Amino acid sequence: MKNELRDLIVLIFEGYLKRKEEKRLYQRDSLIPEQIITLYYQSNEKPHFKILYNNFKRKYLYNESRIDEEISEEERKGLEKVYDYIKDYDFENQKFDIFVEALKIHSLLYSACPYPEFGGRLRDNTAVLKNEIIEVPSAIEAKKYFQSFIGMKLPDVHFSDPSSIFTYINVCIYITTELIKNQPFADGNKRTFRALLNLMLKKYNLPPVYIKTKEREEYKDALIKAMKKRDYTSLNQFYYYKICDSIYDLDIVEELKKEEKTLVKKPSSD
Repeated sequence: MKNELRDLIVLIFEGYLKRKEEKRLYQRDSLIPEQIITLYYQSNEKPHFKILYNNFKRKYLYNESRIDEEISEEERKGLEKVYDYIKDYDFENQKFDIFVEALKIHSLLYSACPYPEFGGRLRDNTAVLKNEIIEVPSAIEAKKYFQSFIGMKLPDVHFSDPSSIFTYINVCIYITTELIKNQPFADGNKRTFRALLNLMLKKYNLPPVYIKTKEREEYKDALIKAMKKRDYTSLNQFYYYKICDSIYDLDIVEELKKEEKTLVKKPSSD
């Protein structure tokens, strides 16, 4: 990323941090996330996804296992495989399909478990969303809904139209949230579809997002509001800021660290 663009994003991000401290993050007049995401998306340089995802895995795996409940060591290893798969995914040479990729992610999630055949298998029993009064469709209805995404095309994003990237993000959030609500798998739905969301973000060079343990209640409240009331305002805004966090934490900060190391190693001209 060019230094001028990076410095501008850092400057805007400082405004974001100030709003966060003053608890004004979700005021409707805040265009901070839109500004940062637009600048980042429209930059000519693609992020170095290998480095970015290695940074992400280091921070994400610790947090993801604590968002809903503790997960086993085998499932944590499965998560590593999931994000290695996303890291190496090539949208230019692979045919993306929501249904196929969700099955693949779920299979990888349980690939290190004693019964790996559980991965990729759709549920045949009833399901509930833990601690939430939300009606979950029957297994047959959930399968039909999940299968309805076979061959579905995501909206195109046009470089000349900055708003189109937000239409795309909103659709991706909607799809993955509705799939979480339908619970097509017996277990691991939230982890699977959060990973699917990150895969879809990668299509347009946006970094993967992760939810910190201290943000758990905020995320759950926004998620429930979207599922129960079909009001996605809070959830969309939550994810906009999470994308901004990842742009800053996983890309910009790491880039600045590299520059500092280079300056330290550089011999003095005296």
